[in-house]
Amino acid sequence: MTETPQLPPEDMPEDRSSLAAELALGVLTGAEKAAALRLQLADPAFAEEVTAWDKRLAPLYLDFAEQAPPPETWRGISARLDGPAVDTSGLIRRLQAWRTGALLSGALAASLAAMLLVRPSVAPPAPAPQVAPQMAVAQMVSPKADMMVVARYDAATAQLKLRADNMPQGELSPELWVIPADGKPRSLGFISPTGTTRMAVSPKMRIMLEDGVTLAITMEPPADTPHDSPSSAPVAAGKITVI
Repeated sequence: MTETPQLPPEDMPEDRSSLAAELALGVLTGAEKAAALRLQLADPAFAEEVTAWDKRLAPLYLDFAEQAPPPETWRGISARLDGPAVDTSGLIRRLQAWRTGALLSGALAASLAAMLLVRPSVAPPAPAPQVAPQMAVAQMVSPKADMMVVARYDAATAQLKLRADNMPQGELSPELWVIPADGKPRSLGFISPTGTTRMAVSPKMRIMLEDGVTLAITMEPPADTPHDSPSSAPVAAGKITVI
């Protein structure tokens, strides 16, 4: 029997839904990402959660313009295609299994449709109560697009998780700010210039993490945190999207 892959205890997220969201958002790297991908392959229920999060996050991708791949990309693909032959028997077996599953699903759907046609009409069920959004995401990028910080806020745990890439290194430290509708920046504290940062959000700051609100990062002296206001222009900024 094949065991479902498990993440190391120190990297285990709060729940499976959070892990699926992080995989869909692209904030996982290294061992975390490898374990999550193995779980996605081994556990159909988890794979469905990842697909659902992909659909929820799809509006974020509309903010990015399409770009043509550089010529060396196609040359690299061509070189690989001209390389040694690859055994595709395993892939063919998987495709056959998927086709069988699709046919069975179609037959089941047809059976259910027939049952609905012959069953007596009944009053439609009452609409399910609306659930308040529990997740907010943001992508903070620099004007030159040479660095990015991805943020995910879980309202259920009041935890903010950030992952930084290509953050400037030096004597100054990156400080995270939330800028609500009044335009006044409020400090959420310092974040790590590399890797992942997890921080608890205070109650007075939680109510500011709304859809469309700006998150920004400035480079500040590491002493006397949190600061009352930024001392320089942001090196990266982005809008919050509630999902």
